[in-house]
Amino acid sequence: MAEERGPQHDLADALVQGLQEDLPGRKEAALQLAELILDATGPALELANGAPAAEPLAEIELLATGIDVYSWDGAPGWDEVLARGLSKSGTTTTAADPLWGLGERGSRNGQRALCEERARDQAGRFLSAARQAAARTDPGVLVATHAALLRLVALSAIHPLLALPEDAGAGTLPPPGAASLVREIDERTAAGSDLASAQQEWRARLDADNPATSDPSFGAFFAGSSQALRLALALRAFRDAARSGRLATDLEPLVGATGAWQPVRWKEMRKGIPAAWTADLFPEREPSGSLVGLARDCEAGLDAVGRLWTAKSLSTTGFAALACVLFARSASALAFLDES
Repeated sequence: MAEERGPQHDLADALVQGLQEDLPGRKEAALQLAELILDATGPALELANGAPAAEPLAEIELLATGIDVYSWDGAPGWDEVLARGLSKSGTTTTAADPLWGLGERGSRNGQRALCEERARDQAGRFLSAARQAAARTDPGVLVATHAALLRLVALSAIHPLLALPEDAGAGTLPPPGAASLVREIDERTAAGSDLASAQQEWRARLDADNPATSDPSFGAFFAGSSQALRLALALRAFRDAARSGRLATDLEPLVGATGAWQPVRWKEMRKGIPAAWTADLFPEREPSGSLVGLARDCEAGLDAVGRLWTAKSLSTTGFAALACVLFARSASALAFLDES
């Protein structure tokens, strides 16, 4: 029995025209993307129209598991779409990264308000791009829609850290970790080892140095975060290539990391963070083009992994916050790749 047609099929009929005809799973990818856009439209409208932000942002965060545009029934994944699935006629423009400067205001209320302002702006960008994608078959508009949704999802992961009551026992963050992590990667490579395969070593170190790992939710948290070491290798590759004016090519770790985001499994660990943490993790930066912005987000993602890798006496709030930062930076980096 044929599936009954709905609005997602009408939108997919428009989106598929922006994909290469020889892309395996072309129609399935268009349908997957259409369903994602329609699911995001309701909460994005609420945000753009000024509704309280917490609930629609929570709905948008749940959509992260579909943002990889992959399905068992044929959709090939967003990495395949970007690598070989787009028609050649599209043009894109690079939007500002909404994560930088979230900590510029001194109070938690000010930081939360700024996050919500930027989320409303991204919601408007997403809705505008989605309307254009439904009206014309321009692959540039298609990727702009996906990029706007990535940035909106990134903000949705950070918002609870600013909106939930501050955890009085949050403690302190580990020191910046990007440089030490890159040294560790290089040392292991020189010794014939691979950081990506060190999950068991990492867990043993965390257990030895962090009482917070005895929390009942930590097992689910670590299971969802253990691929951070593999992601770090990809972030390093994209950072170094972008600094040299090039694009690295292995998109799958970034796409996979965004599609695997499920903080609901360890929601008890996510609490409000001190304003000083937000200032540390989201400092102000000048607006930048796509390659500079990509390199910055990858560096910030490496910093989050490095802090997690070397964590000592870190609270559950700290673990959760750094995981949210890593996800948000990875999603933002992928948005720059959409537009590159």
